[in-house]
Amino acid sequence: MKHTKPKRRDPFEMLEDGIQSGWQTLDTIPLKGEGEFLVLTVSGLIRLARNGKSERKPRRADAYGPERMTVNSVKTGNYLGAMAWRWP
Repeated sequence: MKHTKPKRRDPFEMLEDGIQSGWQTLDTIPLKGEGEFLVLTVSGLIRLARNGKSERKPRRADAYGPERMTVNSVKTGNYLGAMAWRWP
């Protein structure tokens, strides 16, 4: 039996779908000390995070993915590449 080749994850498409379903852009992401929030990562995961920076300075979009910003995971403390955010 032949299987179809799985579709690759497209971060640009994930971001577009996220914005249409209520996620907010990085222009309004909470800054350091403003609390915890959910982020949509470049890898397609949704994680609880907090911002460790006191200013918004996202990385420009490129072939790897759309505009993104580094935030810290609440659970593990690891860095996450956030594309969009919303309150939990």
